[in-house]
Amino acid sequence: MDRQFCAQLNELLKTTYRAMCTMEEGMLSDLSEERLTIGEMHIIEAIGSEGHDPHARGRGKTISEIAQLQSISPPSVTVAVKKLERKGYVYKSRGADDGRRIYVHLTESGIRADISHRYFHRQMAYSIARAIPEAEHEALIEGLRALNSFIQGKVADMDAVRASGQRAGAGALEQTAVASADEEA
Repeated sequence: MDRQFCAQLNELLKTTYRAMCTMEEGMLSDLSEERLTIGEMHIIEAIGSEGHDPHARGRGKTISEIAQLQSISPPSVTVAVKKLERKGYVYKSRGADDGRRIYVHLTESGIRADISHRYFHRQMAYSIARAIPEAEHEALIEGLRALNSFIQGKVADMDAVRASGQRAGAGALEQTAVASADEEA
């Protein structure tokens, strides 16, 4: 494995991740006085994934559906939804068919935040596409697919470790990294 390539790749991944987070945090701080975290925005995005037409929005999303969409625990979603409710971005309602079931919906402020966030991501993608020669678009997509597949695989590995009752902290990450390095050798 080319050490120089790996060092450059590592540096680019770190700086790109930091820059994307900084851009997204800046966009979120411009949305309102009630500062949203990136995690809260992604909860809003999951709730809004069914559309923005008030008649098409239907029943909303349950805590379990949001948790599944975001790959986080239902208790974490419950805490985030309570915060978002206090901030005025979501509201809850009981199901028409089953009054025990609670659905989470976006308020008008939540819809505006979701639309702005989606616009931000769309504009970022368009800007990147314009900055890269068209002949390199497919290579970029393939590289990002490979990166995404790798990361999703590592997340699945960590989830499996957690499910087995072990702690999936730095040790699990280190074991996964060592196993990956061994596979490459």
